Amino acid sequence: MLKLALGLMVLFSQLSGPGGGLPQILQPDFKATAPIKAGKRGEVTVSFTALKGYAVDRTLPMTLKLTAVPGVTLVKNELTAPSIDPKSKDQYYVDLPVIKVPVSADKPGKYEIPGKLTYFFCSKADGH
Repeated sequence: MLKLALGLMVLFSQLSGPGGGLPQILQPDFKATAPIKAGKRGEVTVSFTALKGYAVDRTLPMTLKLTAVPGVTLVKNELTAPSIDPKSKDQYYVDLPVIKVPVSADKPGKYEIPGKLTYFFCSKADGH
């Protein structure tokens, strides 16, 4: 059985002006939906927790761009999170989306897949 600990190294990327730094407000969590066997397709779910006081916009795309690594086959290199949130009454997520990443690995082992997550957020203190 393959212990595919896909430590998707999601590098949070946000636009900022010169000299400005934006907080990294999302914390990712990665889990295989079931044990992944070598040579077979599996799925890793990426879920998120936001820092208190921030809201993530669901009307603008939240995308995850992954970089291919040897030994791992990615079905897609770019994934977009669903924008639908039944609990939301405005443009912000109440329940943050989950991104499902279909993968397969040539052989058992641990793999890290670099990635870049792009999303848009507002600060509740600033009156989003």
